[in-house]
Amino acid sequence: MFSEEELASFYSHLNCINSSQAFPAEDELQRFLDNSLCVLENEDSSYRPLGSDCKPGGLLDFSASDIPVVIVPDIHARAEFILRILDFKIDGRTVLQLLNEKKIYMVCVGDAFHSESRGYERWLEAYKDWSMNVYAGQAMQQEMLENIFTLMIIMELKNAFTANFHFLKGNHENILNETCHGNFSFRKFVQEGIMCCDFIRQVYGDVVLHLISLWEKALPVCAVFSDFGVSHAEPAFAFSRNQIIDYHKNDDVVIGLTWTANDEAEEQSVQKLMENLNPSAKKSGVIWFGGHRPVKDGKFFLRQNGRYLQLHNPDEMNIAVAVPGKIFDPVADIKSVL
Repeated sequence: MFSEEELASFYSHLNCINSSQAFPAEDELQRFLDNSLCVLENEDSSYRPLGSDCKPGGLLDFSASDIPVVIVPDIHARAEFILRILDFKIDGRTVLQLLNEKKIYMVCVGDAFHSESRGYERWLEAYKDWSMNVYAGQAMQQEMLENIFTLMIIMELKNAFTANFHFLKGNHENILNETCHGNFSFRKFVQEGIMCCDFIRQVYGDVVLHLISLWEKALPVCAVFSDFGVSHAEPAFAFSRNQIIDYHKNDDVVIGLTWTANDEAEEQSVQKLMENLNPSAKKSGVIWFGGHRPVKDGKFFLRQNGRYLQLHNPDEMNIAVAVPGKIFDPVADIKSVL
């Protein structure tokens, strides 16, 4: 636990990362990745059960906890979003203070990279360069500064508050742009997936590229609390507890928790999944949170008869504050940090 002075210094450090105008050196970025990868690979099995491969599994299990949870939708290179959340006050204390005091969990649903529509014009400029084999032109440098600084801040928070800060794997956690291991190559407006991969390879080399890939594959894919759960996308199926824990051997689990499109999920998948993960949980109201598919208007959208809540509005900076044992009210409990 940090002292007040240390916590202020840590917050200042995160702001310095975000405000920097220069890419970190290769050895510095490797150090960040090595440290965070070590943290992920050695998480406490009391809340992250080990898979059959003796590695931390895909499930975060906090079903016995009664402390509040801040649920963060897709980040997409918005480091400023994370910093604003840390400074947001709940009952008079900032989220950063509560993390430090172990009085709150912060669960991000994933997607650290790719500015998407916010950087649309920049992506078009970067694509012109990429099409001419210029992989680190000015536009792509601006994009990747945001991506890398966001990644570094996420890693620093995970290293500092290991048991209370969590970042789930999203479908954009695929730096190699591969189609395997539950991943699919990615493009939206241009060729964002391979463009980011080519940039990292040219600017930092294959070692950093490999370390980012290992970090992504070490991320959990699902979190369960006393009466609600969280994943990047709407759960496609009611996976078993063991299937989720052994996600490294079950590509369908990764796909089904990170890629599900609207109307693709099995009927009542979240209710059945909650029964598999925590049979004693309540089954009414919102019992599962996710992002992935954007909410076009407003703060949220309810699916599966109100059991599943989509939170991701890329034009806003909203979080959900869920309290175990308290019925979640989307109107009152979704907060803007702007």
